[in-house]
Amino acid sequence: MARIKIEQVCIGLHIKLDSWMGHPFLFSNFKIKNEKQIATLKSMGLTDIEYLPEKSDTRPAPPPPPPPENTGAEEPGAGAAADALDALMCEKKARIETLSHERDQIRAAERKFIKTANSVKNVVRLANSNPAHAVQLAGEIAGELAEIFLVEQNPYIHLMGDNIADESAYFHSLNVTILALILARALSVDSEEVMRDIAQGAVLHDIGKAMMPSQVLLKDEELTGAETKLLQMHPGYGIKLMQPVATLPNRVREIILFHHEMIDGSGYPKGIKADTLDQAVRIVAIANAYDNLCNQRIAKLSRTPSEALSHMYKNELAKYDKAALSAFIKSLGIYPPGSIVKLKSGKVGIVMSVDSADLLHPNLMIYDPAIAKDDAAVVNLRRDLDDAVERTLRPAALPQPIIDYLSPRKRICYFVDQAGNG
Repeated sequence: MARIKIEQVCIGLHIKLDSWMGHPFLFSNFKIKNEKQIATLKSMGLTDIEYLPEKSDTRPAPPPPPPPENTGAEEPGAGAAADALDALMCEKKARIETLSHERDQIRAAERKFIKTANSVKNVVRLANSNPAHAVQLAGEIAGELAEIFLVEQNPYIHLMGDNIADESAYFHSLNVTILALILARALSVDSEEVMRDIAQGAVLHDIGKAMMPSQVLLKDEELTGAETKLLQMHPGYGIKLMQPVATLPNRVREIILFHHEMIDGSGYPKGIKADTLDQAVRIVAIANAYDNLCNQRIAKLSRTPSEALSHMYKNELAKYDKAALSAFIKSLGIYPPGSIVKLKSGKVGIVMSVDSADLLHPNLMIYDPAIAKDDAAVVNLRRDLDDAVERTLRPAALPQPIIDYLSPRKRICYFVDQAGNG
C-alpha cells in the first residue's frame, strides 16, 4: 500500500479511502473505472490517497508540477464540483436507506423461515403419536408455501442466516419443500392441487425417520452396511406411519415412498424406474438429492451449491428426469444462494439471494473490512456494483478474516418470498 497525490489517480488504480461515510462511493476499497470517479475524488478536497499496487492494473500518473501561488480566488468550476459532490452524497444516502430497507425485508423473511421451520419440527414430533394431526399441520404449511408460487410474481430465493440454521432434520424437510416448489414452478406446474401435494409430500418425505434410532440419524461418520440398509427403510416406515390417515392424497403417499427412486432403477426401496412414477415424485427426488449433497451428514463432505448442481448433471444425469434437472439448474442459477464468489473487480462475497427473473445478477454480501460485519450491506451485482462474477470459491480456500466475515453457512437453508417483498 502506498500514498500518492490525488492528481496521480488514473483509471486502473485500486484505491483505498480512510472511512466509509465520508465519501459518496458504496465501498471504501475499489478500482477506478472511469473519469467520473476521478473527478468525484478530486472534488472531495483530498490532497493524497492510498492505493494498492498489487491490486492495480496500472501505475499512478506522473506527479503533478508544483501548484501556482494561491491568489485567494476560487478555482473555476469549484462551485459546480461541490454541488456535484453534494448530489452524489445524497444519492449514497438514498442508496444506504434502500439497502437498509432490503436488510429489514431479509430479516422479515428469516422470521417467517423460523416460524415455518418450527411448524415442520412439530410435524416430525407428532408423526408417531398423532399422524393425522401431523398430516393436517403439513397440509397447512404446504398451502402457505405453495401460495407463494401460485401467483404471477417471481419468487425471491433467500439464503437464511447462519444464526438460525442448525443440524436438525426439519431444516432438510423445509429446504426440500422450497426447492421442490421452485422446480415445480420452473416446469410450469400451475395446478393448485398438485403444488400443494408436492409441498405436503416434501414436508413429509422423511417422516419415516421418526422411527429410526438417533444413533444412526445423528452419526457423524460413515454408516456401516447394516446401518445404511436400516436408513434405506425410512420410506417404508413413513408409509406405515401414514397408513391410518385416510385423507392423505395418493400423490403425497407416492412422494413419501418413492422419493429415493431413480430413473435408471438404481434407487430404493423398490428399485423401480422413476419415469413410471408421478412427476411430483421426480421433482421431490431432485430437490432431496441436491439438498443432501449440500448438507451432508458428515459436514466436510458437503458440496458447494454450484458443485452439487454440477455433480448431479455431469455424474448422475441418468438417475434423474433430464428435463427436470435442467430446469432445476436454470431456476437456481449459475450461482445459487450460498455460493461464495470472486468478482472481476477482485471483491469476494457470498450470494445471499437471487431473483428468478435475473439470475445472472444475484444479491451479495461483500467482504469489506472497512464496514462492520453487522452493518454489511447485501448489494445487487448490477444495480450497486456494476460488476460480474469471475469464479466461485470453496470456503476452505479463503483467508480466515474473510471466512469470519462472510460466515459461510454450516448448513445451507433457503426460503422464498415475493420479489420486492423480501
